[in-house]
Amino acid sequence: MYILRGASEVVTAKPTLKPLSGEAMGIVDRRANTDVLIEGDKIVKVSKNIEAPGAEIIDVTGKVIVPGFVDPHTHLVWAGSREHELEWKLEGKTYQDILANGGGILRTVKETRSVDEEELQSQTLKRFKKAMSHGTTTIEIKSGYGLEEETELKQLRVANWLKSFNLADIVVTFMGAHAFPENLNKYEYVEEVIRMLPLVKDLAEYCDVFCEEGAFTIDESREILEAAKSLGFKLKIHADEFGDTGGGRLGADLGVVTADHLAGSSLETIKMLSRSGAIGVLLPGTPFALLSDHYSPARKMIANNLPIALATDCNPNCYTESMQLVQQLAVFRMGMTPAEALVSSTINAAFAIGKTDRGVISEGWRADLLVCDVPDYRHLTYHFGINHVEKVIIGGKVFNG
Repeated sequence: MYILRGASEVVTAKPTLKPLSGEAMGIVDRRANTDVLIEGDKIVKVSKNIEAPGAEIIDVTGKVIVPGFVDPHTHLVWAGSREHELEWKLEGKTYQDILANGGGILRTVKETRSVDEEELQSQTLKRFKKAMSHGTTTIEIKSGYGLEEETELKQLRVANWLKSFNLADIVVTFMGAHAFPENLNKYEYVEEVIRMLPLVKDLAEYCDVFCEEGAFTIDESREILEAAKSLGFKLKIHADEFGDTGGGRLGADLGVVTADHLAGSSLETIKMLSRSGAIGVLLPGTPFALLSDHYSPARKMIANNLPIALATDCNPNCYTESMQLVQQLAVFRMGMTPAEALVSSTINAAFAIGKTDRGVISEGWRADLLVCDVPDYRHLTYHFGINHVEKVIIGGKVFNG
């Protein structure tokens, strides 16, 4: 049992049983000069001048405490790198151009297939710890750089292996439908993904599909996701990244937990997703990495009561583990307020991966907390480009890197 003593402010969304939307996304509770009492993995009390005989005191005078960040969309398990593709982008090559020439996802597939599991563990663990050092306390990890049974299983095993460290909590997603391998036609590979579903059921909670022009069509995506749903997978969909091509509407029709990207979604699609109960997971790091101005219309989503979560999309094309950077991009490039960015990175992001016990600093909630060296929580976005997190607490335990 210990007390975080003397925070200049504790900032959090209020406890909720459902993701926040509309005006509620912009409301945070700010408590000045407040202590937090933690016992085991739970928050026991949040108030001024807490007295708890025998409790260890951790002095956080002048610091700001916020909930631990939840990153609900990453592709953290891969091998190799694609730094040369940044130069191709600067020359004007598009995402689709690079993919069509054997780069992009297909290059990473080759590199991920070529390494053994121990090497894949080593490369992934470095990224995992870096994400935590920047404040991520719960993270979703997708497969999708195998596009064959052996390597998809290898990726999923590595994602599950990270759980053995008892650090950040992990949710695993099977995304065999990330791209088409070079050795199978589209029909054959859709059948192959469906065949793999029972084999990965014990390793993944969610199934995701990249439904986009140049990737999986609406019909192909529906076939895979319906097969996954019949086996008990929860559903996600990569949709409308480059335009409103129907992926978002398909997600609404299938009742996905989240529809991710949504940079090109129309107002009609946004309204359909809102009515369906989905959460929109926005990934501002992706257009930033693509040298694009095509960001998700966050203000339109908030105005139409679509709950928003933020995520890094950490992958070789969008290489950042920092949820702080993502919040900064959300504010500077998508017009979200600092409060909306914080809510979207904590409680709403937790709901986006089925976690209902974290993302809020309140009695009885999981003790995932960040002690930040800032004078005001808004400095998390106002003062950009550095790591503001001084101390990471995950499940009541202090992470020491």
